[in-house]
Amino acid sequence: MRKTFSNDAALNAKVRGWWHANPFNYFVDAEEGSWAFYRNIDRKFLKWIPFMQKGGYPFLTNYIDMKGLKGKKLLDIACGTGVLTEQFIRMGADVTAIDLTPKAVELTKKRLDLYHLNAVVMEADAQQMPFADNTFDFVCAWGCLMHMPETEKAIGEIHRVLKPGGKMLAMMYHRNSVHLRYAIQLGRGILRAKYLTYDDQSLINRYTDGAHVGGNMLAKFYTRKEFRNLFSQFSDVMVAIHDNHGVPNQLPHPWLPLGKFLPKNVKEWVCRQWGMTAIITGTK
Repeated sequence: MRKTFSNDAALNAKVRGWWHANPFNYFVDAEEGSWAFYRNIDRKFLKWIPFMQKGGYPFLTNYIDMKGLKGKKLLDIACGTGVLTEQFIRMGADVTAIDLTPKAVELTKKRLDLYHLNAVVMEADAQQMPFADNTFDFVCAWGCLMHMPETEKAIGEIHRVLKPGGKMLAMMYHRNSVHLRYAIQLGRGILRAKYLTYDDQSLINRYTDGAHVGGNMLAKFYTRKEFRNLFSQFSDVMVAIHDNHGVPNQLPHPWLPLGKFLPKNVKEWVCRQWGMTAIITGTK
């Protein structure tokens, strides 16, 4: 049975504290806040998610009508370093960006100041948002809902603040993925006997985001069916599974990367069946 997470203020505080101390900067080695810092983050973002856009800028064009965002009220949840916030502003959207951590708010504001861009950037918890019902035309929740103790509540909040007919996009983690089933549960948990000292959730936390610093506080993975249940209050829900070809390239092991010899169409099939990235879209 899947473990459930209650309204745990202590866990939420731990999640907030961890992400404040460990902002997701894509391991960029450049002066924080500099042009090189932000542009190298963008470069790595593009490299890791080639399936989200055709070519380079703007981002997310395979799933969002970016040009159609002009004049729309848009909410960017978990803005991080402002990668997507910047893109949405450049498309002409009226952007509000929120994050649970003061560090992310600081980094996003620095990015926008660097490029003379304007948006409302504020610290807020997506599990209890400070916005009126029916406020936004579009909500983006990239890579954040699976780190929240109350994921279901946050999704309900997205539905609440969207206008009727408004659209949302979320990126979350796919449970039946090579990364979880093969690399973490089999490779770490069973073959390296980590299950002797970790339960399943603790093992997942340890070897997803922040593995290089001992793991994060909470990371949740879901199946396709569970995604559809989570977003059942939305209409036109679509769940697409993706990954970059670095995953099949390294099979069966990074030390023996025989997967790089697979045909491109086979690699793509592996990524769409057992990729880690789930893209969920829907309409209120």
